[in-house]
Amino acid sequence: MTLTELNRAFSMTPAVCFVSTNGTTEDPHDLVGRVKSKPQLEEMGAEQMMSSVIYGDMAYDVIDGFIGEPLPP
Repeated sequence: MTLTELNRAFSMTPAVCFVSTNGTTEDPHDLVGRVKSKPQLEEMGAEQMMSSVIYGDMAYDVIDGFIGEPLPP
């Protein structure tokens, strides 16, 4: 992706933002508020289904998005 206003290019990686736990207020993995890329989810052994991620025995509500990494000028 290129932002012409900033004259910068970015590589984009699919990611999710952890919004809340599903069914409990506990967050034993400290993921709420964090962003993880899809490759990071795979490394963790987490599984995404629609707008949820299952990690261990916890279900999280997530929002799909991207992480942008600046490319060298």
